[in-house]
Amino acid sequence: MLFHVTIDHSPENCPVVNNTPEKRITADGAAKAGVKLVLALGGRAQHTTIYVVEADDINKLYDFLNPALSWAKCDIMPVRELQD
Repeated sequence: MLFHVTIDHSPENCPVVNNTPEKRITADGAAKAGVKLVLALGGRAQHTTIYVVEADDINKLYDFLNPALSWAKCDIMPVRELQD
């Protein structure tokens, strides 16, 4: 199943600004959680990241997002590819 995930955070909580790599969502973290990272996009000025992730278990998705769950807002929406 595909999921569209938007993560918003304040500049004060930004792991790039604060140099806290343990709080970053990464491709390695996706592999460790057992999900496929399809797409990752960042709006640095807005402090927003967008992911499209394929997961067969919602708990794996939560494991992938775990580094951000305590400091950012995570919106998760199941999605599918559009068919003609």
